[in-house]
Amino acid sequence: MSPKNRKVQQFSARGGVMAAAAVATLAGIGGPAAAIPTDPVVQFTPTLTRVPGGNCAAIINAETVPQAQSGQFGVRVKITQSGQFCGAYRVAVRWRNLDSGYSDGQSHRVDENGVINATDGVIVGMGTAPGAGRVEASIVTTYEDGREMEYLAGTAAFTLG
Repeated sequence: MSPKNRKVQQFSARGGVMAAAAVATLAGIGGPAAAIPTDPVVQFTPTLTRVPGGNCAAIINAETVPQAQSGQFGVRVKITQSGQFCGAYRVAVRWRNLDSGYSDGQSHRVDENGVINATDGVIVGMGTAPGAGRVEASIVTTYEDGREMEYLAGTAAFTLG
């Protein structure tokens, strides 16, 4: 393959990622997802991210998962990854309780194949307990050393009882 064709392929791959990002952004314009304690599942807008490796990218779809204790939530993530020789990274849930001002987060490792290191793909832990109130949350990606990667964050807004 000549260098000229390789550049066209790289441009096409990047153009595809950008087109997907534009569609996801437009889909999320309708406003934040609304939830009340009796509405147990809230969908995040898709997270689009570049992944370490050769032209690697991922689309991360996520939804809240009700927890046994009040004021806590889990996030189920489903990752669709493409590219060659992709590397490991981390997916993080970051949130802010709008009523108390408290904010925190939780992250989990994703392997080279796009498989998250979390039971049933659900992110839970000490960093997913904002307490009762209105919560805004986002899904972001980081390198394993904690530096943020290139991404368009998925977001959701919900209320915990």
